[in-house]
Parts: sequence; C-alpha cells; structure tokens
Amino acid sequence: MSTPPTPLNIDYIDPDGNDWDLSDYTMSKGYICSAIGGIEGLPVSMQTIPLLDGTAIPNLYIPQPGTITLVILLSRPASDSENDYYSLLDTATRAFYNRRNDVPKPGYIQIQRPDGTTRQVAVYTTSGLNTPDTVGISNHTVLSLTLQTPDPFWEDLAKQQIVFTVSNVAGILPVLPIGLTGGTIIGNNTVVNGGNATAWPVWTITGPGKPTMQNLTSGRKWSLNTSIPTGQVVQVITKPGQQMAVNTTTSANIWDQLVLSSLRDLWPLMSGPNQLSIVMAGSSVSTSVGLSWTNRWNRA
Repeated sequence: MSTPPTPLNIDYIDPDGNDWDLSDYTMSKGYICSAIGGIEGLPVSMQTIPLLDGTAIPNLYIPQPGTITLVILLSRPASDSENDYYSLLDTATRAFYNRRNDVPKPGYIQIQRPDGTTRQVAVYTTSGLNTPDTVGISNHTVLSLTLQTPDPFWEDLAKQQIVFTVSNVAGILPVLPIGLTGGTIIGNNTVVNGGNATAWPVWTITGPGKPTMQNLTSGRKWSLNTSIPTGQVVQVITKPGQQMAVNTTTSANIWDQLVLSSLRDLWPLMSGPNQLSIVMAGSSVSTSVGLSWTNRWNRA
C-alpha cells in the first residue's frame, strides 16, 4: 500500500437532531469515538431441512437485526471547566437515550467513506449508559455502548427520484393503456438501484389513470382496481412495516383498492438494473408516476 488508509469519519445524529462529530481528534468539544464494531456486514439467520444422509437443504436465509458497539471517550472540553464537563456528561446521556415523547426514537450512526459519500443506519442504545468507566477523578469517562439496529441495512443520505409522464403529441390520440417512459432512466423503462441491497420505493401517482406496476426482473406486480381521478394524488409505500396506500388529496385510506396476491407483491427494487412495466389505463397528459427510493447497503 503506497499511502495509509483514510480514517472513516463517524457522526452520531441524536434523537433531537444534534450532530455529534465523533472523529474530532482535537477533542475540542470533549469527546471522541475510540472504537466501533459491527459495521462491517449483516447478521443473518439460516434454517435448513435435515436429510437422512446427514446433509441438509437450506430453505431460509434472511438478514437479522444487528448490533453496533461504540466506545466514546468523554473528557473536559476546551474550556477546562469541571462544570462544563458534567454538563457534557448530562448531554451525552440524553443524546444516547432513544426515547422522546414516551415513544422510541432512533439516533443515526453516519459513516463517511474515503470517497466522500455517507451512509447511515438507525440505532437504539440498549446498554452502556449506566455503566461508564471513569479514569481519574472527574476528568475522563468512557462509555461502552451497545446499539441495536432493527433494520441492519445502511442507507445513503440522499434519495433517488424518477418521474414518468405521458408525452403530448399533437393530432394523435393515445392508445390506452399507456406504458410510461421517463427521460432520466437508463434504457427502456429500466431503473437502476445503485445499492447492493434491495430498496423499497415510494410511489406518487397523479391521475387520471388506473395503475399497474410490474417489476419484470423479480416477476412481482401490484395494481389498483379503481381509477385515480384527474388531479388527485395517490401515494403507495412498499417498505415492510410501513406499507400503506393513501389518496393524499382526500386523505382517504385506499388499501382495499390494492390488487395483490400477497404483501410481497408490493415489490422492492432489486440491486442493479430493474426492468419495469408501468401501465396507466385511462391516462392523459396530466398523468404522472413518480417513484423515490434510497440506496441501501450491506455494510457501512
């Protein structure tokens, strides 16, 4: 190696939105991350079916919630004030306590890679706040924290967005249904998920039209059984645990209008290129279909 590796920049965004720069080697604010683990990959669970010959057939292999260990050294800040030091301890304890308004609220570990891109994961502190190691007398405290990641996948900070529209061609009536195409996609109705994990899109559909959304790469499809009126907007969220279908114009829950054989039909974008078929029966030049997603990763 001709040059030494670039250290990762580590930040923690607490539940109140405050940014803790854990890679400030000057320790001007009185704290620094001295060790971190559990950011290198995914924990998984595997189930197998045993065979009589002593071998087994794998039938389930899925990611699991993860654990990050974080060690933080807290010391007297630049003011060298003992009162400021204890105020820092109070603030740090509050920052890593993931409960606000009587409900769980995550913090976020953010890792900036050498190329300047940043990935983050939602975390909840489950141990370490009540067992600090104190070095000396009122000078240094080491917090050895255990952080749980209910969703172990890391995400980019920026969302990806694409909008499909119907072209208005004078003198030619469209043949319905219409397959929409967008000028920002690669190829013919191909959407590229740039992460190395599945990503769950949010659909924002402006009527008129009755949508049918199919991912030809995965073979999954969902649709609505009722047309969206002109000018009204429907949002469909596909991420498990957050799935919903709402007419945002009328605030009506339209989950019962979804046509799917299972919840899995609210399909994700697979890693890499995805060939999509987006059809809007009864659409017009006022119709648009937008999808947004965040690239997800198996590690920081």
